[in-house]
Amino acid sequence: MQRLVVSELGSAGGPPEPCAAALREVQRAVQGCQRCIVITGAGISVSSGIPDFRSPDGLFRQLKLKYRGAVSSGRDLFDATLFHDPSMVGLFYSFMGELRNLVSQASCTPTHAFIKQLDEHSKLLRCYTQNSDSLERRIGLETTFQKNHAAHSPVGGSSGQPPSEPGSSAPDSDAATACNSAPPPRRRRRQATLDKTFTRAVQLHGNLDNVICTICHTDYPFTARMADAFCEGTPPPCPRCKEIETIRDIVGKRSVASGVLRPNIVLYNEAHPQAELIGELSEYDLKQRPDLLIVIGTSLKIPGIKRMIKEMSRCVHNSTLRAKRAGAGKAIFINRDEPPRGWEDVFDYYVAGDADEVPLSQLLPLSRRKVGMTRKAAPKQKDRKLTSMMRVVKTASAVAKPKAAPRTVPRRLPQEPIQLPHEQQPNIDVPKSPLVPPPQCS
Repeated sequence: MQRLVVSELGSAGGPPEPCAAALREVQRAVQGCQRCIVITGAGISVSSGIPDFRSPDGLFRQLKLKYRGAVSSGRDLFDATLFHDPSMVGLFYSFMGELRNLVSQASCTPTHAFIKQLDEHSKLLRCYTQNSDSLERRIGLETTFQKNHAAHSPVGGSSGQPPSEPGSSAPDSDAATACNSAPPPRRRRRQATLDKTFTRAVQLHGNLDNVICTICHTDYPFTARMADAFCEGTPPPCPRCKEIETIRDIVGKRSVASGVLRPNIVLYNEAHPQAELIGELSEYDLKQRPDLLIVIGTSLKIPGIKRMIKEMSRCVHNSTLRAKRAGAGKAIFINRDEPPRGWEDVFDYYVAGDADEVPLSQLLPLSRRKVGMTRKAAPKQKDRKLTSMMRVVKTASAVAKPKAAPRTVPRRLPQEPIQLPHEQQPNIDVPKSPLVPPPQCS
């Protein structure tokens, strides 16, 4: 793993030769890739005003100093076990209300612009982010999941009736009447499939755009009014559960449990509600054989993220020979802190520095022809290239194999007999008849 220090790039005498050579290799890898995977952490949003978690001035330390004596570590406010302690629940809701107000005032960073630039050049296969600030959505990357509409298919064929056995007689009139009066065939609903190319940025730990009920799982927008209710430290009740409780009370039914609203984020020791969908997307991306991996602003401490990065890096290193000739097939790690031990074989380059201090704009320079290119226009260019290739193959096959002579239709023979010329008439001796006298000469 080669080490590249960002502070050495802006030195007065120019960067050292090893550093400059490593920067050229990183730039060549970004420009030569076709399917890039980007995995981001909290470090890419620090310059927008949102602190990270594990740095000396991160959220964990700030929460420990703010709630001194109430929490032993700032991580306690991000653990699912806090809901068993009413005092911790109040601190959690108060902090989430403040964090939502902080995120709403944040703006996109140069790193987010670089990720969007990769997508505009049709080089981004997918972005996986651990952040819940939804800044990827603000730059135009789709973060929601979309499923195709489920289709209906009849059970037992198009007519809904089971096929008759061979050799059986036709049904009588009563049976036919019963079949005609039978209800329409039951239709089986097919399972909706996930559109694996729709989501451009996957939010691995949820988002702060919505709140969700703890019982009915209905989500609502995380508005400023909702954030003010969170800052008071009391969890607001779910409107839908409250309505159901009122209706059951009117009709005289027993009351059921009502849920409260909580942020739509994933805490420690908590199962991800969209884990199956995220697994399908990551499996699809591995089958697409990505040729570049860029990991930015993460401490590599979350077990799930560590496993994903290692799988993606292994797939990138096994990329095609064509991608390696173009300079791709590399794994790049950009972070202020060095990676822990055991990551030397995972990453090829380590760029030491803050994410926004790295000259990412120099890694993928824009030309005049590519400025107006969007992701929707890329497939047309690909189809045009494929058409030209097919034209060349067709021309080559035409040169290799000459055209066959046109097939001629034989002319039909005339119906009248053919008269041979006089000189070609056959000389046939006709025997003289004894009844006919020979001609006499005068």
